[in-house]
Amino acid sequence: MIKEYFLKTFHHWKILLKDRAYFWSLVVGIVVLAFAVFLDRFASLYHDQYVYTSVGDLILNILPTYNLEFLFFQGIYAVIWMIVLYSVFFEPETVPFGFKTIGLLIIVRAGFIVLTYLGPPIGFYFAENGIGFDSPLKGLFFTNDLFFSGHTALPFLAYLLFRKHIWFRAIMLVSSFIMGVTVLLMHVHYSIDVFSAFFITYGVYTLSNMLFNQLNVRFKRILELHGWHKFKKKLFYK
Repeated sequence: MIKEYFLKTFHHWKILLKDRAYFWSLVVGIVVLAFAVFLDRFASLYHDQYVYTSVGDLILNILPTYNLEFLFFQGIYAVIWMIVLYSVFFEPETVPFGFKTIGLLIIVRAGFIVLTYLGPPIGFYFAENGIGFDSPLKGLFFTNDLFFSGHTALPFLAYLLFRKHIWFRAIMLVSSFIMGVTVLLMHVHYSIDVFSAFFITYGVYTLSNMLFNQLNVRFKRILELHGWHKFKKKLFYK
């Protein structure tokens, strides 16, 4: 059964990559995502050169600061890997759309980072403790890239992007709330950074869907016509 599943995945990727529209859409998606990551890093590095004033936050004023460093780093790291593995094995037809939409979300976030002159919240966890946890994402950590929360936005976007399996959507939705609570309890984001992430992410998804939906329909149709089940039927009748 496992062997058949890998054969199915290989077959789907083979069929999709033969389609020129899919191939070039995938290339464009990779370029958009790479550019977005570069832009976001540039915006964050630029902002971290300056010291900005913290502002009050009704919710953070009530909450003490907790050490949730493991969840902060390893939690988002796990989310990224789940998105990668799920998209490769379960919804390869959505990968180009996913790259473009995640890239668009990161670009929008980079723009907001540059526009928002706010310092870290009062009680900011890493101000007192530094970044002690050993994580591959430590190099992507900044202090002034506050609006909006990427930890909250990314899993919520995955919830919107991938529609085929309810179990994965449920995991991503729960992960989004867990990440939101984590960054609030660590005082590494303001409450507005977390709450606005849901609305902005939904807006970015809607815009991306308007722009690229025709291609999504085409790629899904390719798998309906030439996917694994059709391929198995042809082998059976031979």
